[in-house]
Formats: sequence, C-alpha cells, structure tokens
Amino acid sequence: MSHPPEFHLTFLGDVMLGRLIDQLLPHPLPPSPSTLPISTAITRSPSLTPYPLTAPFSTTLPLLLSSALLLLNLETAATTHPVPWPSKTFAYRTHPAHIAALAAAHVDYAGLANNHVLDFREPGLRETIAAVEGTGISYAGARQSVEEEWTPAVLRVPREEGSEGGDGPFFVHVWAATDHPSEWEDTGLVHMIDYTAATRARLKALLTAPRADAPPPDLVVFSVHWGPNYRWTPAAEVRGLARFLIDECGVDVVHGHSSHHVQGVKVYKRRLVLFGCGDFVDDYAVDGGWRNDLGAVWRVVVEGSKEDKGREGRGKGLVVKKLEVFPTAIRRFRAERLGPEEADHEWVTEKIRGLSGELGTTVEEGTGEEGQLVVNVNEA
Repeated sequence: MSHPPEFHLTFLGDVMLGRLIDQLLPHPLPPSPSTLPISTAITRSPSLTPYPLTAPFSTTLPLLLSSALLLLNLETAATTHPVPWPSKTFAYRTHPAHIAALAAAHVDYAGLANNHVLDFREPGLRETIAAVEGTGISYAGARQSVEEEWTPAVLRVPREEGSEGGDGPFFVHVWAATDHPSEWEDTGLVHMIDYTAATRARLKALLTAPRADAPPPDLVVFSVHWGPNYRWTPAAEVRGLARFLIDECGVDVVHGHSSHHVQGVKVYKRRLVLFGCGDFVDDYAVDGGWRNDLGAVWRVVVEGSKEDKGREGRGKGLVVKKLEVFPTAIRRFRAERLGPEEADHEWVTEKIRGLSGELGTTVEEGTGEEGQLVVNVNEA
C-alpha cells in the first residue's frame, strides 16, 4: 500500500536586504545619510566582508533548499528610485539585482504586503514588482495599478512538472495583506486590512470566490503583516481574525509576521496559525530583552490526499500534519542556523514552547533529531 506524498513548505519571517546588507551585496546603492557607511562597519568588525548573493541565508541554506516551497515576507523595496516616502523614519531599499539572492535560495513566494514596500513611493513599488517578477518569484499583496484585482500567488507542488507521481500536482494559493501603515490605503496599491466587520466580509468574498484564472487550491495560505511590534501575546483582534480566516475563509495556514521577534503558535481546527515568525535577516539594532536577532525557519509538513474531500471550490487537498521549528540567529547580517548545544537555541525553543502553551497549543517535549521543535497538528 503506497503512502500519500509528503511535502515540506518552509516559511520565513521578515527578510530585509536594505541598508548595510545592500552595501555588502554585489550591487550596492548609494547609502542614505542615516545608513552607517559599510567601510565604518568593516572597521568596527574586521571579520565583516562583502559577500555573495547566498550569504544572507548563510548556514540555513541547505535546509531552505530542501523545501518543496519556500515563502517569506520581503521587508524591503527593491529599487534605484531615490525619493523616500515623506516623513517615514525607516525607509529600506536594496538594488533590484539583489532579488537574485532570493532566487539563489529557491524562494517561491515573496510577500509584498508590509510597511516597507512603498518606502520609495510608487516608482519604487513598480520596480520592486518588476524585479520579483523578473526572477520568476511569485508575489501577492501589492499591485501596480488600482485597476488590477487582488489575486493570490499560485504555487505548484512539486515545482517541476512530471515529478509528482500519480497523486499530484497540488496547488497552494497564497494571499497577502497588512494592517499598517494606514496612510498607504489611499494609494490602493497595497492590500490593506483592518479588524472591522466590513473587512471580514470583503476577505470572505475574496478568498472563497471561485477563480477561473487558476486551478482550485489544495491548500490556502494567508500571509499577513499584522499587530503591534514587541508584544509576546498577539492582540485579541489579531487572534480573532486568525480564527475567522480559518472558520469562514478556508485558510489552512496563517503566516504572520511584523512583531520583530518570535511569537507563539496556535493549532486551531487542525489548521495552523504562526502569529509571528520573527525577523529572519536584517541589520537592526538588537534589543536584549526581545531578542529580535533570534528567529526561526518554520517548516510545515503537509500530506497529499488521494481522494476528493468534497470541499466546494477546492482541489483534492493538502493536509497540514505537523510543524517543525528550526531556531536561527542573525550574526554579521547573516541568518545562521543554531545548534542544540547553543544557549540561544534553548532560548528560542523555550520561548516558542511557552508562548504556544499560553495559546493552548502543545509542543512536543525535547527536540527532534535535527534540533527542531515539533508540533503535531492532529494532536495539539
């Protein structure tokens, strides 16, 4: 008797390739007045040297390359446009050529619904979209014109035609939205949400409507930049929206980010909510209490179904089986995988274990063979 196919869908939090990271990559833009010159950074840290496109992913790369799909939030505009959004404290951009770093890591999806995609105004957004499209990476959450409809990214599992055996292919629909900054709502170019009944009605209509332009989804992901920064427990309105997305919109995995640190995991009706995936790579100052330099690779294990589940408008189905969390640390502007013997590994695992427990989700005791936390979705 053959077993159903199993796939690893890997999620990352915020990937910020601007400022000093842009300066270290092969095609640096002129630094802004507020950016520390890279020469000064190298003087302070002689081990810091310009690095290749794969360097931001560092020792996590083998794990990322083993994924069936790799999804992340791109927390940077990719543009040469020099004029930032007015009165914005932090404006991030990287050279459009550096989107090739994502391609080198085999990124399948880059979320553009966040509070930095319009940092360099509409010309910067258009160039960012062109750069992402030019590398063959799918995206959602931003558009070049208000005439365009909001649509999901449609990802194929497995990626290559002819490699699915007799059970596939399967299709994953990824929607994206952000709840801030509110002043971008007037542009109509970033998919903005709030926590009102009107937004819930709009999301339900959007996510459940049959699509003639894509195969029906076997799995639905909602990637969302939400909630206040630096808060261990997700706000009540955030938790409520997560339940609504699963109950009323057919979402299987909620991919949350924005908090700048890891948050807990919630298993709800055999679906998965990652409230805050943390910062994966950036050049930010480190807060010793919140440990925004520590994050994770979040691997969701799904199983393909051979039978039609009878879900209207849905494919045969990919079923979420478990979550595996691999702790990481940002060191020298690179994301490095932590070993089980490191104190920071224990900090990440115990923090996620405790925060998830507060949300009613059980994390297995100890860690797996690869040093990962494990949440069995069918048992949590």
